Parts: sequence; structure tokens; C-alpha cells
Amino acid sequence: MRKFLLTIVLSVLAGSAAAAEIKVFCPGAVQGVVSELAQTFQQSTGHAVKFEYGTAGAVAKRVTGGEVGDVAITTAAGLARLAEQGLIVVDSRRDLGEVGVAVAVRSGALAPDVSTPDAFKRAMLGAKSVMYADPALGGQSGIHTARVFEKLGIAEAMKPKTALRPGAPQGLVEVARGDIEIGIGQMSEIVAAKGVQLAGPLPRELQNTLTFSAGVLASAVAQDAARAFIGHLTSSAARDKFKAAGFTLPN
Repeated sequence: MRKFLLTIVLSVLAGSAAAAEIKVFCPGAVQGVVSELAQTFQQSTGHAVKFEYGTAGAVAKRVTGGEVGDVAITTAAGLARLAEQGLIVVDSRRDLGEVGVAVAVRSGALAPDVSTPDAFKRAMLGAKSVMYADPALGGQSGIHTARVFEKLGIAEAMKPKTALRPGAPQGLVEVARGDIEIGIGQMSEIVAAKGVQLAGPLPRELQNTLTFSAGVLASAVAQDAARAFIGHLTSSAARDKFKAAGFTLPN
């Protein structure tokens, strides 16, 4: 009996020793899907996942600044630059999916027509308030939105009613409350947000799609667990969740 109990204790201790905590730098565009997938990963492996959220630009800045972590998720272009600097394990890089920019309103509100450049322009000029991620903080959808307003010649007209936020997920909370009329962010951020509904993607002529990728940091302490987590993010079950969140999946 004692030998049996000892075997159980040793087995538990061995499992605990094998478990690791991995730190993941994650942008808002994939936050909803990745945080959900982290739960099933933790349940199946025993590894703990700790997230540090921010814009894609902020993720890259934290990595280049030498902040300790295990996995970085950012745009494919951004991750490639990090790999060129020797900050990402090259063979660990995996694409998660491609997503575009879209428009959101509070659930139950009348959604504006944003199907053409002219319709989008009218919707923006007619809105009482518009939110998007602060371009200065590296929000990719915000950078693109500011460029679209310039392209349409409405940048100056939009300034008085524009609310810049650290990231679209934070601003969408205000859209859900009705404090802000229109929110602009990555399609996946809008799908994941509570209390808002999708008005539609930006029209093709104004659209900007980005591929988001994950990679293991070269300085990662728990590299095996980090690789396993990225494998989980690219599993067949994960692909279904990314697709449901508005992503176009890699082949």
C-alpha cells in the first residue's frame, strides 16, 4: 500500500516539475481567440499561460526592448523583423490567420452603410463620435484608419469627434455602452467584443488585411512549452475558432 501511495506522489511531483509558465505577448486582434485557446492548452498540458496584451506595435517594442517572455504574437511583417534581429527562433514561426479592418456599432443600433468608399465617408462624417486605436501606440487598425481618413479628405473634419484609445478592445467597451457611436478595429476584435455588432468590413478599396503570426522568443526559458502552445494555436480545432472570429486561414 505504501509503495502504491509513494508511486502516486512521485507521479504528481513529476507532473508538477514538468509544468511550466509561459509568458505570451499578444495584440488585441487575436486576443479573444488566443485567450480562449489558452484555457484548453492549460487543461491538457498543465502549463500555465500568462498574457501581456497590447497593440502589435507595442508587442514588437517590448521584445526589442529586451522584456523577458516566451512567445510573441504580432503581424507577420513585425515578427519577421524580430527574427532578423535574432529575437525569434526562426523555425518556430507560424501564421495564425489574416484579418481586415471593420466597423462596429452598439448591439441593436442602426448600422450605417459602409459598403463603398462614398458610403463609408458619409457614415464617418454623419457620426457623432468615432473610436479607433491610437496610431502613436502602434495600433495597426488605428494607423490604417488615420490613413483612410487622409485619403478621403476628412481627417480634419474627424478630429473633433475622434476618440483614440490604447487599443480597439478598450474602446469597443465604450461603444457597447453607447458612449461612442462608431468603433473601428480589426474584424476579430469586433467579433470578440460583447455588446457590439458588426456594421461591416471596410470596402475593398479602403481595406487593409494583416496576417498575424506567432513565434518563440530566442531568450525564452520554457521553449518546449512555448513551441507546444504555438502548436496548439495552429491545430485543426484552433483553425475553426480563428475562422469563426473572422480570420482567413493560411493554407
